[in-house]
Amino acid sequence: MPTDLPKILLVSELTLSFSQAGKSSNPTLFNLFSQYPPELLWQFTTDFSAEYTPPVAPFEDRITSSKTQYLTQFNNRLGITFNPWLNYLNFSLLDWLPIPELQKIKQFKPDLILICPITPWGLFVGNKLRKYFDCPFVIYFMDDWIAIQNQNLLSQKIQRTTRELLQKASGWLMISEQLQADLSSRYNVSPQYALVAHNPVEILNQELPSESAVRSEVFKIIYAGSIQVMHYDAVAAVAEAIFQMRQEGKKIELILYTAQFFWDSYQDSWQQWEVKYGGLIDYKELNKYLKAADLLLVATSFLPENSHAIRSSILTKMTDYMAAGRTILSCGPEYSACNIFLKQWDCGLVCETNQVSEIKVFLEHQIEQSQSNYNLAIKAFKVLMDNFEGKKVRSKLYNFLAAVNKNKRYQD
Repeated sequence: MPTDLPKILLVSELTLSFSQAGKSSNPTLFNLFSQYPPELLWQFTTDFSAEYTPPVAPFEDRITSSKTQYLTQFNNRLGITFNPWLNYLNFSLLDWLPIPELQKIKQFKPDLILICPITPWGLFVGNKLRKYFDCPFVIYFMDDWIAIQNQNLLSQKIQRTTRELLQKASGWLMISEQLQADLSSRYNVSPQYALVAHNPVEILNQELPSESAVRSEVFKIIYAGSIQVMHYDAVAAVAEAIFQMRQEGKKIELILYTAQFFWDSYQDSWQQWEVKYGGLIDYKELNKYLKAADLLLVATSFLPENSHAIRSSILTKMTDYMAAGRTILSCGPEYSACNIFLKQWDCGLVCETNQVSEIKVFLEHQIEQSQSNYNLAIKAFKVLMDNFEGKKVRSKLYNFLAAVNKNKRYQD
């Protein structure tokens, strides 16, 4: 770890937290900064995130937050006409109104601002704060949510702000090489410094997982994590295929470890397909549950409207799955960044169809491939150890941030 680490102001809707007590969170930021000196980090986030997924030790007291909505939107037919304008005005108020608890941030005196937006709030607030403080900043995109086609005032503001941040950032952090290439091409700008940062994973036991783990006679497929629109249709196709296999007498099951909200949202379908619900597992306990699987499912949407996110985002669960020593199955279109990742490293299975009949044939074949699948799982574990183990990833990141801070290429 470098000795001259900068004092970082982290601006993001994601907090330094992880899934626990029934509350689902993206753990990537916490995993990246878990060993960063807490006195050198301060977070600015939304009121909702601060309450729903508060930071955990050692960062629990190093946070300030602000509203995301000042004007209440309509929940009736008037919303069709007025809500887009109210939404635009809410985000405009972020620019017009004073920064909440600014004095605390001024006392912190950041050397570097890290902006990790997952909604327009993070984008606009991050841009406002980087203009206020005379220090370099880094932009970190985890997927291509900014690829918005609607030509309204808000989307135009999003595109202008994104271009401005990419142009003026002292460095880029990206979740994948593809996302970096797409943004560079779309906005016609290239970073002076760039780093791809995946979710790092702690490996407490560096011995290779054993093939002789306890197994039941039922072939278990496990999916762990949120089920957003960018996941659901692929999960549903696999669930229906497994249900049909069960109807034909195959001993196979799908288990979902996800927040109650995602189970309830599609409960009728899950129950129809005899999917098992395992609840939301505390992130620190997740690995031992994953080890019970024959296949660990990654699912990315086949729907064209979700393609911008699918082609650019390597999901947090990918490296968590690799640590379990169980075979990974990625079901998604051929352009899915998760599929490409597994093919590049040759460390998992890829199913690039959403046709239930074809998925059935694919899964029936995997039931007979225990040895070759075990070899893939071991390869994934080795790839993780060599490239995505926590200490190695954090060392690269902290050195990158220290180097960007020293350069101070751009200042308003």
